[in-house]
Amino acid sequence: MESHSLRNYIPAALAISVFGVYLSTMCPTVYLGDSGEFTASAFCLGIPHNSGYPLYALLGKLFCLIPLGNIGFRVNLMSTVFAVLTVWLVYSFILKTTFSRVSAFVGSLVLTFAPVFWSQTVCAEVYTLHTFFVALLIRLLWWWDEKRTFCRLALFVFITGLSFGNHMQTVMLAPAVLFLILSADRKTLLNLKNFLLLSVFFLLALSIYLYLPIRTDAGAAIHWGDPNTLSRFLAHVTGRAHRGGYLLTKSSFEYLLRTKEILWFVGSQFGLVLPLAVWGWLKLPSARWQTFFVAVVLFDLVYGVFLNIISLEITPFGLPSCVILAILVGTGTARILEAARRHSSVGKMTFRAVNIAACIVPAVPLTFNYDLCNQSRNYTAYEHALNIFRTVDNGATLFLDGDNNIFPVTYGRIVERMREDVTLYDRHNLFFKMPYVDEYKEKSSSKWKQLRPVVEKRIIEKAGDSTYFAVFNPSIVSVPNQFTMYPYGILYKVTPSITPLPHDAGETVWSRYITESIYDQFQKDFMSREVSAYFHFALGKYFFMTGQPDSGLKSMQLASTVGHDDTTIHSDIAVFLTDRDFFEEARLELEKALIYYEDLSGVYNNWGYYYQKLGNYDKAARSYRKAIDLRPENHGYYNNLGLALYHEGKEEEAVVAFQKSLAINVNQPKLEKFLKEHGLKQSTVDKSKIQNPYCFGAGFTSCQGVSRKSKIR
Repeated sequence: MESHSLRNYIPAALAISVFGVYLSTMCPTVYLGDSGEFTASAFCLGIPHNSGYPLYALLGKLFCLIPLGNIGFRVNLMSTVFAVLTVWLVYSFILKTTFSRVSAFVGSLVLTFAPVFWSQTVCAEVYTLHTFFVALLIRLLWWWDEKRTFCRLALFVFITGLSFGNHMQTVMLAPAVLFLILSADRKTLLNLKNFLLLSVFFLLALSIYLYLPIRTDAGAAIHWGDPNTLSRFLAHVTGRAHRGGYLLTKSSFEYLLRTKEILWFVGSQFGLVLPLAVWGWLKLPSARWQTFFVAVVLFDLVYGVFLNIISLEITPFGLPSCVILAILVGTGTARILEAARRHSSVGKMTFRAVNIAACIVPAVPLTFNYDLCNQSRNYTAYEHALNIFRTVDNGATLFLDGDNNIFPVTYGRIVERMREDVTLYDRHNLFFKMPYVDEYKEKSSSKWKQLRPVVEKRIIEKAGDSTYFAVFNPSIVSVPNQFTMYPYGILYKVTPSITPLPHDAGETVWSRYITESIYDQFQKDFMSREVSAYFHFALGKYFFMTGQPDSGLKSMQLASTVGHDDTTIHSDIAVFLTDRDFFEEARLELEKALIYYEDLSGVYNNWGYYYQKLGNYDKAARSYRKAIDLRPENHGYYNNLGLALYHEGKEEEAVVAFQKSLAINVNQPKLEKFLKEHGLKQSTVDKSKIQNPYCFGAGFTSCQGVSRKSKIR
């Protein structure tokens, strides 16, 4: 009796132990990526990016009320809690289906210490809540399949609707779920009365999305997409703005590579225990459940390959597959232990030894992955927000661009009310919205990015030299002709062209920065490495500007090392060093960019610039043409090709390249001035056919053409 009683405490002991491990590796404050946005949205009951995540925001608000640590820590804690609940559900499912506590222990802990799953427990993100629902829905399906009652099915449908309230990826479970239900009890779903009742339960749970227009009308501090009209509501919930850039935008070969990448990524989470999952699947007693598990993994793969093209460095793809594989690992372990128990040559002591050995298996990923996932010293996002605010003057105007600039600052302003004297504008007009927009609504129905240069120009002209930009790539910004943008600390400052900043203007700024996480040696993910690398890059530029090239090169090399797999940092360093005639160092950076490229056209463009600076115009033109072949819609590439051809003495070919550039973007005053000054003939461009009448572009040439990993489009 005593032994049986102790066994009842195993799930609780497991949950407490897992919670303790996760808590020891959790980020102590706001994290990079979407964490700042999700935390701020939960704090103010706001609306984050598509699809709005109403359930996450509401649950996050409850965690914000816990009187423990800072707000960032509290919302991070929510990820930890739902990860623990996911582990508990996996344990419960394996125990229910195999009656083996050892197997349930092994399967659940294999999931616990899988790097991609563990990485989502340390910060505020929606994914552990999603895996919780995946595990819960699987558990409820098994429960329904035991007796197949309508009440159990109705509960399952209601929970499914709630799951949609957190993440729309729930829809990828639909094929597997429908197969399992229809193959067992087709009449329940095909009966009109039952179908209508189930629809009511589903819509009742899905009504949580009414949160979006309600909070928008209530004036929430964050109301991404303003979803308080039917058209904007549907656009936000369905992610229409994102999906256009995600769906079927790759070639067949690129999709093949993406498939290989994701399969390898998911398989690497389990390593040597993956064969246990295969064995567990083969030994499942039901062909229906075999098909169900395959369908879940298959459509999870479809989502990661065809429906979302964000880098695996940014988004944790394959989490539903990890839940399935962990269950199958537990099942496979149970079948092996059962076979060992029945084998005549295996005695009681040997069988106990086999059980102990099985329980030790999860210690391997725990040992190898602990340091990899340990973010307990990661203050990067918080320090980055502080450093941005410490750069600007009192009463300044600050433009923000890029997830890792916008979201930490959003957390700082909305949650901790940092620097309320500073006027903030995000360049996507989502959080900190710009004035003057209403004046242009009648002029143009163009998208925001086409209107943005006009609005930014007016703001800069009014704010003058109190304007700053937090951008990783300054070439995306166009300032009025009477102003120039200079590096200033980790930001860029706008100043009148007639009074340029002195080279040492930012000297005092560097002494204000907090750099503990920048220089700390903990394992950094891609986003932390990006922020750290660009800090070193900015410092290197400062050293070059103040006549310290040796120190500048050291900082550049450190930036390259920290951002070792970030093609953008290598490209940006290469262009900067090329401009200063450090050609050998620039070449090494361009070669690294070729290894880790995400947009090969941008890398070729930068190679062209490198050769052009060397005076090898033939190689420059060839590189630019390679870039154009990959992205023929980029007018900057045609400009660069035209310059190379012009310097090579091929004026007629240069004019053709310039004309193609103007056909793509007619509003290029610098190019038109160049053509006029050099007496180059240009054909008439029909401005009525131009799709982008308000786009000024980054200037005459565009060297840094590499795309950045970002969720903001």
